[in-house]
Amino acid sequence: MDHTAHSLDRAAEFRDKRVARPNDQRSGSGNCWTRLGISRIEDLSDAVLGAGLTAMQMSRGPMTGSLAFAEHDGVVYTSGHIGGRVALAGPLSPSMVTFGLGLHVAPGTRHWLNERRTGDFGVFLPGDEHDALYTPGTLYVTATLSAERLDSAARSRGLILNVASLGGSGFHKRHFPEAGIAALKSRFERVHAGRHEPLSDVAVLGECLQDAIFQHFGRQPRESLGGINPRGYSRIVARARDYIVENLDRPLRINEIAKAASASRRTVYRAFNQVLDETPHSYVRKLRLHRIRHDLALDVERACTIALVSNRWGISELGRLSGWYRELFGERPSETLRSSRRKPWIDASGKAETGTIRIECRDVHH
Repeated sequence: MDHTAHSLDRAAEFRDKRVARPNDQRSGSGNCWTRLGISRIEDLSDAVLGAGLTAMQMSRGPMTGSLAFAEHDGVVYTSGHIGGRVALAGPLSPSMVTFGLGLHVAPGTRHWLNERRTGDFGVFLPGDEHDALYTPGTLYVTATLSAERLDSAARSRGLILNVASLGGSGFHKRHFPEAGIAALKSRFERVHAGRHEPLSDVAVLGECLQDAIFQHFGRQPRESLGGINPRGYSRIVARARDYIVENLDRPLRINEIAKAASASRRTVYRAFNQVLDETPHSYVRKLRLHRIRHDLALDVERACTIALVSNRWGISELGRLSGWYRELFGERPSETLRSSRRKPWIDASGKAETGTIRIECRDVHH
């Protein structure tokens, strides 16, 4: 199944199985955007529709912002306005090509641990890992399409643009022109505000974004993209992060992390502070809190106690756990557990409103 069909099927699956939140704003028209308010970190697993990304909350309190989805002429569009500090990881599609443009990139936003800025235009090839850290206020838009459609659409414009000419995932060396960014940013701000206007019509905005893609990437199809490999402090964080993830279920000491990162303790602290605006300890704690939150929401774990789950991930003091958990997620572990136990479901045979995408929170997958 191609990613366009998969994305729409994912949306239909959520529509049929979950009870939609009453405050979500949606439209079923093919020329309108479907808008979803972000209130929990789980909403951002579809930061690109159908991707199923791993989302990690890095800022305290409830998440805010919105996502907007549309499909037109074989291309799936997603726009996100991020109101918190979040890390997203995972392939955007196993079989499709995704282009992403930063309409407003807040300071501290990173891709593959390298800092990005407004006007950066990236491409993500099928199956390649997306690794990003978004900071509050970031606004982006993506377009996902098949390699065949990309090639044929470029040819119709007299250009060469295909998977081979792109050369790999990464960001273009040239930034998108400021005038073009301003125009698209204004239109997508209206989309996220729920204002339907002729200029925000899916067909109109979709054509504008496609023109931007082909003009930016198709002019010099053999130009190599900026690499995705981390540099400097980013490389140290990447090594340390890999070690942390592999050993999260056992005690972690800074000396071990520094050794795995091939750096001194002081350098590791500096690297984490510069790249992630975190200490190694706070990053480990947040990652463990996410694993605990994930396990509390699993069907197979609902009979387990909070103490058992938290001990599994290296946090033994329940008082501190509750405080840290509430500070990050805006609720206590017991509230997450109760919510998962009485999660409402609609029978799969139930009919939902035609053409309406209903999306609800899902568990973060690690």
